[in-house]
Amino acid sequence: VSYTTGPYAGKEIAFCYANNASGGGSPAVDILDVTNKSAIVRISQAFYANAAFSHQGWLSPDRQYLYLNDELDEDTFGLPTLTRIFNVSNLNAPALVGTFGNGGGAIDHNLYTLGNRIFQSNYRSGLRVFDATNPTAPTEVAFFDTYPDNDSPNFNGLWNNYPFFPSGIVIGSDIEKGLFVWWVGPQQLSFATTPANPNPFPFSA
Repeated sequence: VSYTTGPYAGKEIAFCYANNASGGGSPAVDILDVTNKSAIVRISQAFYANAAFSHQGWLSPDRQYLYLNDELDEDTFGLPTLTRIFNVSNLNAPALVGTFGNGGGAIDHNLYTLGNRIFQSNYRSGLRVFDATNPTAPTEVAFFDTYPDNDSPNFNGLWNNYPFFPSGIVIGSDIEKGLFVWWVGPQQLSFATTPANPNPFPFSA
């Protein structure tokens, strides 16, 4: 991530989901200054409770918060679907400030933020969309379950999604069923931009 304003202006920062073994081990978030590729510097490291495999995460659009998926904590510890929230406004001192989920048991996987929405691919519970207007207390507002049999913590169902098309279309890749294409939000009769309707999409980046 390239910062252009604030105390990190001019810096390129990497948020790394770190384990010291292929199956996990000391799961954490490493925040690195990678501006100089030949002299990468660790700024800080953040650990968290009930950690099994630090897997993936994404920043809030204002870069104040980081949402982290642990891919093995549901199965290892019997936790419900649980995504961690870190305050990263101070990169030298990232702080865990909360968690969120929907009460299910599926594995939280790849997520992305767009405007005030979080789009999360959660294996057996499919696509889950959260309203993050309150960034430390996201609430689920939409879902499409691509694996309706159950929400157990297994590696089936929706693996990834992509919500960044200008059209507002969201796509997802399901391990068993292939490509899914969705519209998330109020029904749109037309994607056309007109003078009377300059932004036909419900969510903006």
